[in-house]
Amino acid sequence: MSNKLIKKINIADNEVIIDVIRKSLWHYFRPLFMAISMILLPFFLIYPLFLQGTWGVILFFSVVIIALLLIYRVYLIYSNTALVITNKRLIDMERLGFLNSSSSIVLYGKIQDVNHQTNGLLKTIFSLGHIYIYFINDKNSFIELKSIKYPALVVSKIINQRENYFEAKGEIAGKEAIKILSRIKKRLGEDKFNRLISN
Repeated sequence: MSNKLIKKINIADNEVIIDVIRKSLWHYFRPLFMAISMILLPFFLIYPLFLQGTWGVILFFSVVIIALLLIYRVYLIYSNTALVITNKRLIDMERLGFLNSSSSIVLYGKIQDVNHQTNGLLKTIFSLGHIYIYFINDKNSFIELKSIKYPALVVSKIINQRENYFEAKGEIAGKEAIKILSRIKKRLGEDKFNRLISN
């Protein structure tokens, strides 16, 4: 994971990054194919374009520059779009273009359901699928992650981290309860405390 992405996340002191999930490169096949075609096309037509003089040269370099910008845009989106799984939460970061980006944080306590779906022969062959994360008390709002490699594995990672989170939270709550009971025992005295518990 790049350092720029880590800086955007703002990881807490006791938070650990478990995994970073990105969309498969197959998701970007169409825009990459268009950009590469745009780069190759002027080179196939370089002779007739340069025969046109200044306008042909301008057209040649304009198409190449636009194609390079499209490739850079795909790179920006790919490198800045990810689902970050930590021991405390999920962070869904999405880059939508040169200037647009969004980020949302999902606490494990807010997750109701996580499932995946794979449709079509190619997606099955390449083990690609969509992951859906649904929220408690709101089945209509969800996070959809498209074209994820090995979606079943990612779903099991999220569910395991959610279970670990609740176990850790339960242990903390148990320790706090023991501290409170020991304070009550100290104030009441051992005899009164034992009588209170036995009732």
